[in-house]
Amino acid sequence: MKKIAYILGLIVLASSCQKVIDVDLNESSQVIVIEGNFTAKDSTVRVKISLTSSYFNSDPSMTVDNALVSITDGNGVVSVVPSIGNGVYELTSYDPTFDMEYTLTVNGFGEVYTAKCNLVTPVALEPITYQFFDGFFGAEGGYAAFMNFNDPAGVENYYLAVLGLNGEVFDNIDEVFLQNDQLTDGNFIQRPLFANDFFDIGDTVFMELRAVDKIAFDYTSELQSIAGGSNSAAPGNPTTNWNNGALGFFNAYGVSQDTVIIQ
Repeated sequence: MKKIAYILGLIVLASSCQKVIDVDLNESSQVIVIEGNFTAKDSTVRVKISLTSSYFNSDPSMTVDNALVSITDGNGVVSVVPSIGNGVYELTSYDPTFDMEYTLTVNGFGEVYTAKCNLVTPVALEPITYQFFDGFFGAEGGYAAFMNFNDPAGVENYYLAVLGLNGEVFDNIDEVFLQNDQLTDGNFIQRPLFANDFFDIGDTVFMELRAVDKIAFDYTSELQSIAGGSNSAAPGNPTTNWNNGALGFFNAYGVSQDTVIIQ
């Protein structure tokens, strides 16, 4: 693999309708952190609950196994998300209904925490394409791979794009790519996704397009700004869809995936 001499910028949306919780992230008192995901592709709800004295503290967090966790669909049907240990709660075979709002509820420590998220209909990926580029400034050339899809017209769409290479998936918060259709509504989108290097012949490139609601998009954008040291996001006011001062986020999303071998 050859080092790329340039970096692809991320698209960031500034405005949002979102819940802002005023929490001092440097305080010593424990704060509950709830990370919930409803992945429509595998029909699974996964929730991780922990306690931490600081949101950005590198010390190991204390996990919570005795909370009561449930998910409620738009029709009011409640399903329990059971604990499987180590602060993780998981509900499998939970069939998704797209364009429905889901509510995740956590009852613990004498408090009830709730978060709502809309499960957006996924947008189908077209086959991944790739192109060879000559090197410059003394660097060798290599292949760039492109994510391709048709953005639905007349609808505000927000996406998180995930890249994988040779079996490794780069889906940490600072590794995902953000995309919206503010300037490209209804257009065919062709976007390169890069790791740290160009791709080589024989590389297996994986791409996943997650359709998310606006609040999830803005949450990811803000955390990327915080992780990158940007002054545009106030670290004392993390964006979240949880109430009652909980940190973390609940995200429900549909996905479309494709894989190609560079040859």
